[in-house]
Amino acid sequence: METHLAWPPPNVWLGTTVEDQRRADERIPHLLACPAAVRFVSCEPLIGPVDLNKSIGGTKWIGGQRGCAGMHQHGNAPDPHHHHDDRCRDGLDWVICGGESGPNARPMHPEWARSLRDQCQAAGVPFHFKQWGEGLRQRTSGPVPRKGTAEQMEIGVD
Repeated sequence: METHLAWPPPNVWLGTTVEDQRRADERIPHLLACPAAVRFVSCEPLIGPVDLNKSIGGTKWIGGQRGCAGMHQHGNAPDPHHHHDDRCRDGLDWVICGGESGPNARPMHPEWARSLRDQCQAAGVPFHFKQWGEGLRQRTSGPVPRKGTAEQMEIGVD
């Protein structure tokens, strides 16, 4: 009996850790080159800003025509066309963000998390905010906002 499996298998998710822009530039191209049903980045511990919308027409890793398999139609154009560049390849499917925890944790600036959230929202990519981490506690007085609290809504990351 011959069995044909889908490739990549639908249960294979691949991800990489991205702490800052330098690591994003190094690691995300390798991730996107691998076959997977879902590709994600875990931006944790987030120790610097990360721009996922840089490069070719704002479509390097998320957004734009990502995943159009080479056929994209602009507005009311009569026919789809092929870009012949990286804009047509599958991009990131999921972004996770979080601060560092534990002793000597490095701080995560709230604006870095907001920026990732906004980039994902604009591109229609799911965004999961995991935690502020200990670094925020060191920079502020009082408790770190927890998911779903009024304080977190003020900060604007949910």
